[in-house]
Amino acid sequence: MSKKIKVLHVQLTKNFGGIESLLTNVYANIDRTKYQFDFIATAEKPYQKKLKRMGGNIYLVPSIKQIISYIRQFNQILNNNYDIVHFHKNSAANIVPVLLAKYHFTHPKIIIHSHNTSPSMNNIGLLILHKLNRSFLDEIADEKVACANAAANWMFRKKNDVQIINNGINIDKFTYSYKARNLIRRELHISPDTFILGNVSRFSEQKNQSFLIDIFNAFEKKVPNSKLILVGDGHLLKKIQKKVIALGLGSKVIFTGRQSNIPDYLSAMDVFVMPSLYEGLPISAVEAQAEGLQVLLSDTISKEVILTNGTKLFSLKQTPSEIADMIINSSKCSDRKSGLARVRNSYSLSSTVKSFNDLYQGILK
Repeated sequence: MSKKIKVLHVQLTKNFGGIESLLTNVYANIDRTKYQFDFIATAEKPYQKKLKRMGGNIYLVPSIKQIISYIRQFNQILNNNYDIVHFHKNSAANIVPVLLAKYHFTHPKIIIHSHNTSPSMNNIGLLILHKLNRSFLDEIADEKVACANAAANWMFRKKNDVQIINNGINIDKFTYSYKARNLIRRELHISPDTFILGNVSRFSEQKNQSFLIDIFNAFEKKVPNSKLILVGDGHLLKKIQKKVIALGLGSKVIFTGRQSNIPDYLSAMDVFVMPSLYEGLPISAVEAQAEGLQVLLSDTISKEVILTNGTKLFSLKQTPSEIADMIINSSKCSDRKSGLARVRNSYSLSSTVKSFNDLYQGILK
């Protein structure tokens, strides 16, 4: 048997977000007799167990703030003779690991993969570093990849040679289920005729759940028989929960925590609302469209995520009441079967896995 192609992915975060979901899905479906995926992470988390079961190694590194320890451990990991180091980045502010890989004696091929359109933290210093480092990434990368054109524009100065790879999902898994809809509603003690708004994301500044609470507060006044389901976890969860109580919405907003059966929760919803401050190409919005949901997104999100006629944009400058009216109007023309073909054609997991395979084979020629 020929030697496996060894790929090091840099890096996993504490949260099971879009990057972590994408890599888990790709590794589960790519030919693992041909590829060995290993991963650098900042912390050990339960979601990583699946990667380990599939044969992936998880290497923990200290914070970049502990620069000497970070460099030492990163170099030790690179000593494992990787053919490719695949960097998954939200910004170019930190290029230390990229430089370490570039000048390591094993000389792995380097892929820079852009997944966002803004830095993870709103810091002027990081933004300046990002702008300064973009040109270095253009020169260092053997291949440049982005999840959408907006993400390519954010990460690279030269865009003509960036490959766009869609964040594919298991379309058959994300298909509307009337049975799952009723099951989740019974578990949450929600009547069949209650109108449900929903969102799936980590609780962070980027995801802007505070504004979503304002939207629902306005919506609930117009549609009293309604509830909001928030699926996910994160460092702002308790702050959002306090806001819900202060607004008197404690019986109306349901916090489910992190869930593994996301398709079932999407089936239980009537409208999916995502008021993010920025996004590259959010997988959760693709999943919601695959479920046939009416989807309302802030216009700060990449327009490439609009795949069905039931997906609309709103401005974060609009009032919560105006957005609530948009939700009401959108729900009047709901058809959970429309637009699925476009999602299936553009965001199938098999297509994404093929793109990864072609990317790796091409870079090693």
